[in-house]
Amino acid sequence: MWIKTVQDALLSTTSRLKIAYARGHDLSSRNRLRRVNIEDGFVLVEIAVAVFVLALLLGSLLPLLRAETTAARGAATDRRMAAVMAVLAAELVRNGHLPCPASGMDGVAEIACNGAAIGWVPAASLGLPTAAVLDGWSRPFTYAVDARATQTADLAEWCGRADGFDALTLDGATPHHPLVLLVAHGPGGGAWLAEGGRAPGAASGAEMENADDDAIFATVPIVASGPDRFDDRILAYAEPAFTSMHGIHCAVAAAGSGQGG
Repeated sequence: MWIKTVQDALLSTTSRLKIAYARGHDLSSRNRLRRVNIEDGFVLVEIAVAVFVLALLLGSLLPLLRAETTAARGAATDRRMAAVMAVLAAELVRNGHLPCPASGMDGVAEIACNGAAIGWVPAASLGLPTAAVLDGWSRPFTYAVDARATQTADLAEWCGRADGFDALTLDGATPHHPLVLLVAHGPGGGAWLAEGGRAPGAASGAEMENADDDAIFATVPIVASGPDRFDDRILAYAEPAFTSMHGIHCAVAAAGSGQGG
C-alpha cells in the first residue's frame, strides 16, 4: 500500500516539475524577449515546491526501505543457516560424523578437534561456495560442534552416542546442550574477520558471549540498537531433532532436548 502511495506522489511531483520546466522554456521568440521577473519567479517557486515535496517523500521512504532491507537480509540469513545444517546432515550420512570447524576463511575442516570445537563453517570441505556460509550482511557464520560428533566411524555409532554430545551450552533457548550450532552475528560485531579475530562492536552480554570462543552461547530477544543491542541469530540442534529434521533414521533413538534457535 505505501509503495503505491509513494509512486502516485512521485508521479504528481514529476508532473509539477515538467509543468514548471515548460513554463520557463516554451515561449515564442517574441515572448522570450518580453520575459519578466514575475514569470521567472513563479517558475522558480513551483520548482522549489516540487523539490521540497520530493525531499519529504524520500525522507519518509528511506526508513521503510531500510526496514524492508533488514527483513530481507534476515530472511536470507535464516535460509542459509538452514541450508548449511542440511549439508552438515548429508555429511553425517556420507561419512558417519560431522566435520570439525575450519580455522580460517579457506574453509578447510581441521583434521581433528576436541571438546567444544568452534570456528568457521568448513565450506570448502563441504563443497559449498563462500557466499553460502555468510549471513545477509556478508559476515561469516560461527560453527560450533561437540567434537565427539566428529569422531565416530559410521552413522550407527554416531546415533548410539549422540545423547552424550553435550559439550556445548546454549543459554536462553532449547536445546540447552546442542550438539551442533550456527551463529549469524548480523550487522553488529562478533563475526569472524578475514585477517583473524572477531569484528569489534558486540554490544550486549549475549553478543559478547557468542563471540568469545568458549563452549557457552546465549540468545535473548532481538534488540535493534542501544547498549543492550542483540542481533545474533542462532540455529542449534540436539538429538533426536537433528537427524529427524533432516530425514535421517537412527536405529538407536537418542534422548535429546530438541531444537532451538
